[in-house]
Amino acid sequence: MPSAIRNDHDLAKDGLVSILVECQGANEAQLEAFMWQRFSDNECFTSVGTFVPIPDSKGIPHGGLIGVDGKLLWAGNPLGGKQQVEQLIEEQLKLVKKGWGDSSEARKVRAQLYGKGNLASAASIVAEMADGEEKTTLQQEVDKRYAVRKAAIDALMKGGCWLEAEDDAKQLLKDVGKHETWSAEVTELVAMFETDEGKAELAADKKLEKIVKQLRKGKHEKAPKALEKLIEKIGETSVGARASRMLAALSGGS
Repeated sequence: MPSAIRNDHDLAKDGLVSILVECQGANEAQLEAFMWQRFSDNECFTSVGTFVPIPDSKGIPHGGLIGVDGKLLWAGNPLGGKQQVEQLIEEQLKLVKKGWGDSSEARKVRAQLYGKGNLASAASIVAEMADGEEKTTLQQEVDKRYAVRKAAIDALMKGGCWLEAEDDAKQLLKDVGKHETWSAEVTELVAMFETDEGKAELAADKKLEKIVKQLRKGKHEKAPKALEKLIEKIGETSVGARASRMLAALSGGS
């Protein structure tokens, strides 16, 4: 886990997604408690149960690397295959930046879509392509990417991460450009942060982030009391629910 977390710190901005999977019987509360207590600087995705399509293993640690095209590139003990994994990651991140595919159009679309995050540009390239299977496939990919990014913002809001959600929503609005459907949808989404509910959640999240920053530095001593006081103030907000989960994780089940 330390190496996975380090890779996430160093490479997430370049396109690496790190997922830590608990598969030894712990529930979500136990997993969250363990991560806050042992790896408080972690920002990877965590999950109970294996949903990542890698071969099963009875040994630990066990991991896998899935390429940009969704195919499994490597699976095994990450401690024994460290050099190989790092090399494969480097090769895949180059593809994220430059795009991949059998045609120049496919590579251009994916470079815009994943390397630059520019949905409008990717959609424009697809629109100018000749009708056919490749155009249909790429259009589906662009549409799915938009849907995933929009759904991620909704998930952040429900999970009490409103500051991150607002940043992502504003970025998404830039990335969809003047697309007639997407622009209207994302403009409506961004407007939610200006509502009374949105402002209350953002204000609460700003207070919570001060505590989170201390936790990320491993300073856990004062966090439980600070969280208790914050929960009393911010009440029935999604940020309050997030703070309550953090308090439970820090106070108990390991």
